[in-house]
Amino acid sequence: MTTDLSDTVYKVSFKANPVQRQFIRSRARADLFSSRVGEGKSAALCWACFEHTQHNPQARWAFVRDTWESLRDTTLKEFTKWFPPGVMGTWKASTKTFTWNVGEMRGEVTFLGMDDPSDASKLQSRELGGIAMDEPSPAAESGGIDELIFDMGMSRLRQTGMKWYPVKLAQNNSDENHWTYRKFVIPGTEGFRSWQTSVPENQTNLPPSYYKDLRTMWAHRPDLVRRFVDGKFGFQRKGIAVTPEWSDDLHLATGLLPVRGADLIMAWDFGLNPTCAIAQVTPQGFLYVLDAWVGEGIGVQELIRGTVKPCLVIDYENFAWWHTGDPNGSMREQSSSQQTAVKVIRGELGGRWRPGPVSVADRIDPLRAALSRTRDGYGIIRVDRDRAKPVSQALRGGWHYHVARTGVTTAEPVKDMASHPGDVMGYLAAAIFPLRKLYQSKRPTGVSTGADRRPSFFGQRRGPLGFERPGLVLPKEARTLPVQRKGV
Repeated sequence: MTTDLSDTVYKVSFKANPVQRQFIRSRARADLFSSRVGEGKSAALCWACFEHTQHNPQARWAFVRDTWESLRDTTLKEFTKWFPPGVMGTWKASTKTFTWNVGEMRGEVTFLGMDDPSDASKLQSRELGGIAMDEPSPAAESGGIDELIFDMGMSRLRQTGMKWYPVKLAQNNSDENHWTYRKFVIPGTEGFRSWQTSVPENQTNLPPSYYKDLRTMWAHRPDLVRRFVDGKFGFQRKGIAVTPEWSDDLHLATGLLPVRGADLIMAWDFGLNPTCAIAQVTPQGFLYVLDAWVGEGIGVQELIRGTVKPCLVIDYENFAWWHTGDPNGSMREQSSSQQTAVKVIRGELGGRWRPGPVSVADRIDPLRAALSRTRDGYGIIRVDRDRAKPVSQALRGGWHYHVARTGVTTAEPVKDMASHPGDVMGYLAAAIFPLRKLYQSKRPTGVSTGADRRPSFFGQRRGPLGFERPGLVLPKEARTLPVQRKGV
């Protein structure tokens, strides 16, 4: 796309790269241009605004970034490079508004710094024809634009007389936990479109060794290389990763299936973020992590009844299992001296309980050792990309040690949402890998091994040690519902 604007004073020529051009001209409900650094994303926002205003006289646009300072020093600077005030329009500093004045073209663009959800109020009284958001996802651990601001902006697209209402977002590839990834990529939103360059398209406007130099500079930060140099969605590392041995190429797998004849291992962490992972050791010696869930503000019983049990009934019929996990699960609850998390698990699901180690090191060390081992070109730990996403997000760097500004690193991992699936994997590794050879020749006491010990899902049965084990009974109508495999 080449655009020429000529008068006696000024001439500008802009030739868009292929993905830039598609992004600028798209008429989707919302468009996200997400790529490596240096691909002309801010320029694409500016020209998308110009393209729309040309066809929609008097269009009112809002350009949004996390703070006014970053907006002024980057986005506004890019905008005025292409459309200088005094030539292409007028700039009013008091309202931070640019008014177009190009031939018959009129309209205005207001620049807003919005780094807090409360800033959404800045949009409430506006009727807009279009919105541009620059860098909605943060490059570091803070910054970016809150999801509420995006949602509020979508509700303000109601200026009369518009032929269409563009919403244009441009950013470096985000963390997979960020709202832009969820809204535009997976699972995505109907009518939203994601644009991403597969190879660099703007190298003619960059120094010859630009990406090579960035790769060298960030060699110690593979998360930044993945997002800013390779142009892929990934994760944003916080502090120092607990498991730096993790590799997406070695440990991630798509569509893992349970192996018939091998028991399931259910690993648990407790508290108000109860976590469960369903895993299995294959005959080849791989540890498959098939499913994982992290609850939020619920108890272990709610997690079991709402998510785990339906999954077992539908996807793991005729499998047997045993449990391992947080040793604190055997401690009596304050609300009832007769109740423990382990009793809830045994009562709801049956199966033997094997407590994990108390020491943090005793579960991290075997996990790191297992992640460093490969077999047949794959890591011996394989995690399902979709169904066990909480685990992969924890092991790839979400589970971390905090590093203070002084450079001092905490002795134990930070307790947050990523620490729960991290702990679960530590309990699994401690139970399986130090005893791998013993496990293959002699199962732990009480673990079922044959078809005669498979659970009966819809009735009572007597377990291998003689105790009555409840069947996994769901209401008839629930048995036909698909299992939601995204966390609780």
